[in-house]
Amino acid sequence: MGITIKKDVAEKVLRKAYEAASSDGNSINDWTLLATSLREADAPKTYTAALVTALLARACDENVDPLSIKEKYGERAFSLRTLCHSVVVPMSVELGFDLGATGREPINNQPFFRYDHYSDITRVTAKARPYLARLSNALARVDEENYSTEESFYALASVLTVCIAVAKKKRHVAVGSAIVEASLIAETQKFVTSGRDIPRKLQACVAAGLDMAYEEVISRRINDPSRDLPGDVQVVLDGAPLLTVEVRGKSVSGEELEQFVRSATGAGFSRVALMVDAPSHVSLMSTDELTLALEREYECIVKVNESVSSFLRDVFVWSPRDTHSILSAFPEAMYRRMVEIEVRESEMEHWANLFPEV
Repeated sequence: MGITIKKDVAEKVLRKAYEAASSDGNSINDWTLLATSLREADAPKTYTAALVTALLARACDENVDPLSIKEKYGERAFSLRTLCHSVVVPMSVELGFDLGATGREPINNQPFFRYDHYSDITRVTAKARPYLARLSNALARVDEENYSTEESFYALASVLTVCIAVAKKKRHVAVGSAIVEASLIAETQKFVTSGRDIPRKLQACVAAGLDMAYEEVISRRINDPSRDLPGDVQVVLDGAPLLTVEVRGKSVSGEELEQFVRSATGAGFSRVALMVDAPSHVSLMSTDELTLALEREYECIVKVNESVSSFLRDVFVWSPRDTHSILSAFPEAMYRRMVEIEVRESEMEHWANLFPEV
């Protein structure tokens, strides 16, 4: 049941569509407008990947139902998740176009995970609803107007022009160096703890800070289903777990800290850290008794930072880099980590404007 899109065929079509999008100025306005609208701040980040994948499927086989999500739905259905994971995501990395979502399986998420067809979707957030309507209406038009593989190809190429433009913008944003270390720390503290996407910015900040001291720092999207290690950011040394950091933008209790230390040491980490920055947080560090007790019981080193500025000062002091190198590298590392964790573009632009080239 359903239609299987051959991987080699899909790769060939997608590569040609990318080449057309890169060189051809005759984009179809309706499709570029749709692709641009799916980049708005409130739009779910997975919708661009879903659009690209559906158009690719139709460009490979004109019998495909572009509104299908799972192959079992019917004779014209295809697996949106399989095609996206096996072809679209890896080729977006190879060719350099931006899908909005940075995970390996953007379709392994709601609403696509639980439904077989767009017509089945009944539960979606209020913010997402207008974007889902735009996406599903556009794909319904493809089917109702009997788009050929050629017409679907050019629709796909038009969408890719937007994906390519976004990728270029992210690569070319110039983030200059901070002039003085104190200014860098103060500006980072203010930026991370205000505005929007605070949890994501906190995690990006911790990862970027650790980038100043370690070679292999792992940070993944919030709520990433592929997470398999305790903590939000980890440091690995020679393939072995070295340090894990829990990043919190809300109050953390002593009991919650102990739960994290227990899970971290159980996973093989001997260095465990908490970075919390929240107005409601009650300090855990009035004395050293808590961390000393945890270290004795779990045979590890425990470090608690209760503000962004405290964390950055520690990292910068112990980094093997010289001060000038840190001041030059951290703003760019922060920007790169925000891209990785999918902080909204308006916040990333704000960060870039804080550190113009000098």
